Amino acid sequence: MRVRHVDVGGTDLAVREWGEAGGRPVLFAHALGPASSAALLDVSVAPLVEAGFHVVSPDLPGYGDSPALAAEDYSVPAMADRLWSLAGQLGLDRVVLGGHSWGGAIAAYMAAARPERVESLVLVDSGHVDYDASTGAPVGATLEEMVAAAGESRLRARDRADLAGQLEVDVDDPLVDLILIAVTEDPEGGLVTKVGAVAAGAARYHLMQSSPVSRWPAIAAGGYPVLLLLATEPAATRELSEQAAPRFAAAVPHADVRLVEGVTHSLTTDLRDQFGRTVVEWLASAR
Repeated sequence: MRVRHVDVGGTDLAVREWGEAGGRPVLFAHALGPASSAALLDVSVAPLVEAGFHVVSPDLPGYGDSPALAAEDYSVPAMADRLWSLAGQLGLDRVVLGGHSWGGAIAAYMAAARPERVESLVLVDSGHVDYDASTGAPVGATLEEMVAAAGESRLRARDRADLAGQLEVDVDDPLVDLILIAVTEDPEGGLVTKVGAVAAGAARYHLMQSSPVSRWPAIAAGGYPVLLLLATEPAATRELSEQAAPRFAAAVPHADVRLVEGVTHSLTTDLRDQFGRTVVEWLASAR
């Protein structure tokens, strides 16, 4: 994993890369989460790198090593425009576009807006629903309320071992090292995630104001291959996926929609290398 900082219209983005520049480009947007960043993709990308892809994934504003923006700058369409600008600055004209959760909503808006720049679209447990009452999201909450809630829910840990325990992984699991990239020292002692209340709350608030479902007609008209991977754990997630999958398939008839057994919403880190292999195999068949 390599990291460089790129100024995109006055926004500093820490951009993480895997594979050789000049390889078939993949632009991927990460999920929300108290300790999320593009670094989490590191456990999944080896098969893509081995297959010759150049994977690019920015820490979205306020996450990982990218500084936060003002709360009003987190709208999903604005994020989509920002990532297309990043792609342009990096010389990525046409990309395999992907995203997980929040990142998938951003990717859906990106793909709908500029189909000529999309080789393929990979949506990871995202793009199949709007974030309304059916997802358990706090519909009707104000920006201020969501910022306050985000401040109260920051992940804190005494040390690495405590962090690993909260993640329910072994203390030596490489995932812990990747989570630590999004963690800093807590002034009150121990560790706390870097993302602040404004960035986390504003990102979630604006995600709920977006409508990936409204992008379906444009995605269908785009004609590029589409892969939608849906989580199946716990039971409520499976029920939501089973309800949404046929609706998405009907709206985007050429899409490959798959319910992935035994995985939670944290699909990329649940599957790890298997996620990368799944995408590589699908891209080979889609091409």
